[in-house]
Amino acid sequence: MIRLKNIQVGYGHCVVAQLDGDLAFAKAKFISIIGTNGSGKSTLLRAIASGQHLINGNVFLEDKNWTNQTAQDRSRLISIVLTERAFSYFLSVRELLELSRAPYTNYIGKLSDVDHEIINEVLESFDLKGMESRRAGTLSDGQLQRVLIARAIVQDTSYILMDEPTSHLDINHKADLLLLLKEYCHKKGKTVIYATHEIQLALSLCDEVVSIHKGNIAHQSTADFIKSNLLREIFPSPHVDFKHGKMEFRFD
Repeated sequence: MIRLKNIQVGYGHCVVAQLDGDLAFAKAKFISIIGTNGSGKSTLLRAIASGQHLINGNVFLEDKNWTNQTAQDRSRLISIVLTERAFSYFLSVRELLELSRAPYTNYIGKLSDVDHEIINEVLESFDLKGMESRRAGTLSDGQLQRVLIARAIVQDTSYILMDEPTSHLDINHKADLLLLLKEYCHKKGKTVIYATHEIQLALSLCDEVVSIHKGNIAHQSTADFIKSNLLREIFPSPHVDFKHGKMEFRFD
C-alpha cells in the first residue's frame, strides 16, 4: 500500500498542493489524478515516486517511509512514466525493456529466463512484437509512448505511476491502452495511478479518482466523485457540462 500523510508538494517553499490527513492507495486499483493545468498533478506523482518536490509530510511504501528504503527497494515497488524522455534513442525496443529488469538482475546485469519471459509477454500484450529490434529514434510518438509504458510494466512493480500516458495516442489507441491497463491492474493485482486530462475516459474506466482543486488533494471512488459537484467546480464553464447518466461532456 502507498500511504500519504499530511503532505505538501511544490517547489522550494511554494506549496502547490496539499493533503490534510491520510490518503491510501490499495492494490489492484486503476486510479486517475485530475485537475486543471498547473494544479500539481505531475508534482504529486514525483513526490510519491521519489520524494522530489515533497515539502512536508510523509510518503509510506508498504508501511515504510520512503526515506528509509534504498533506491533498489523503491525500484521494485514503483515504476514511473514521465512526459520527459530521458534515454538513448539508439537503444532498441528490446534493450529498453531489458534495462527495466535491472532491479532484479545480479551484479553483472545478466537476464534470467524469467526476465525474458516477462519481456516477451509484455511485447505481445502491447502489440510490440516485430519491432523489438527497431531503434527508439525510428519510432513514431505513439509507438514510442507504448514502448515507454511497456518498459514500466516490465519492471513488474506493485505500483505504476504515469504522467499523461495517452498524450501521444489517437482516440482508439487511448481507449485500447487504458482498457489494457485496467485489465492488467485487476488481473495482476497491481495499481496504476496516472495523471490525465482525458476526463471522460478516466471517469468511465477508473476505480478511483484523486482530484486537485484549489490546492487541496482529495481521494474518492469514481462513483462518489461523479455524484459530487466537484467536477463542475474544478472545470467551471458556461459552455461545458458533464451529464452523469450518459457519462459524457456536452458543449454549448
